Amino acid sequence: MNQYYIKAKEFSNQHIAPFAQKIDAEGVFPREIMDLIAENGFLKLIIPKEHGGDGAGIDAQAYVSQAFGEGSATVGLCYTMHNVALKFILTFGSPELKDFITTEVVENNKMLSLARSEFGTGVHVFKSETSVQNFEDHSIINGTKSMITSANYADYYLISVPNDDQNRAVNWLVPYETEGLSFKENDWNGLGMRGNISCPMVMENMRLDNQFAVYIDREKANQKYPVNIDVIYFMTGLAGVYSGMTQTILEATVEHALSRNYPDKNLANIETVQIHLANIYASMLSAKSSLDNAVDSLMNEETDGLIKIMTARIIASENAIEAARLAMRVGGGHAYNKQGPIEMLLRDSFASQVMFPSIDVLKTWVGRGISDQPII
Repeated sequence: MNQYYIKAKEFSNQHIAPFAQKIDAEGVFPREIMDLIAENGFLKLIIPKEHGGDGAGIDAQAYVSQAFGEGSATVGLCYTMHNVALKFILTFGSPELKDFITTEVVENNKMLSLARSEFGTGVHVFKSETSVQNFEDHSIINGTKSMITSANYADYYLISVPNDDQNRAVNWLVPYETEGLSFKENDWNGLGMRGNISCPMVMENMRLDNQFAVYIDREKANQKYPVNIDVIYFMTGLAGVYSGMTQTILEATVEHALSRNYPDKNLANIETVQIHLANIYASMLSAKSSLDNAVDSLMNEETDGLIKIMTARIIASENAIEAARLAMRVGGGHAYNKQGPIEMLLRDSFASQVMFPSIDVLKTWVGRGISDQPII
């Protein structure tokens, strides 16, 4: 079993899983849990050892996210967003910005998040309508990002903006304390993932020092695939979270089937229920197996690694939804009355299909890739 998973699973069992339903019921960000994640060193997992981190690779992103997702999908998502934004800075940031952000994470337990989606462009996150005015030593940014995970908690937010006047792809790392930055938490009322606070982020004449600009140079960064490394880390993290959630759906459904007693038998003794349990188990196993296969491919930099991780993300998302649907049938009135975690897991599962890249977008990418067409 993966060493990163073992450590994260122990943490998840103790500090995340017992509070998953409370996070959902209250719809508030799990600050105390994320603080503990930082204190236990998980935020510096992918930072190189020479900069004080653990020097872990994409397998750590997959399996820590999976273990946290088994405890709470909300926590798993918030964690994976941190690694995605951090990996982007480590890949494309200037040496000065890399030194700055690694120090912030390693020494000060600072957390990052993504802020790319906009109301006008949805999952097409790189078609930004945000405006940027560039000056010699600073820039002024105006715009609104639509659904920001860890809003009002993360210390830094990675935003995408239109290409600059030299047609260079630019992102910006925005410190939380930046003047002109605000969040509209009152606009968040999620169906699922209720603790991630996916609320709008507003930038009004926001002034940033130009040291926080991040220019994407794919050739210099030696990118192996036709999408940037942060997109791959995001798909890997989500595949981890949702394969982990499918594991939790299985466990919750089996527990309910064994505990629901009749005069002469329990629910698990009924053949129809046994078939549902077998199908949920198959969903879990295929999700985890496809993630394992994709991670091995990415670690070995195989040519089809991108197609495999996209497929793993699709399988994990769709299997979580199907497993939760069957779990609700087994749970019956108990689940529909929100007794136990199954109904919460159903709602959390539906968020997976609309996150960037959405399942529909991913399927077009996979279809192109396996038919020798440009993926994007």
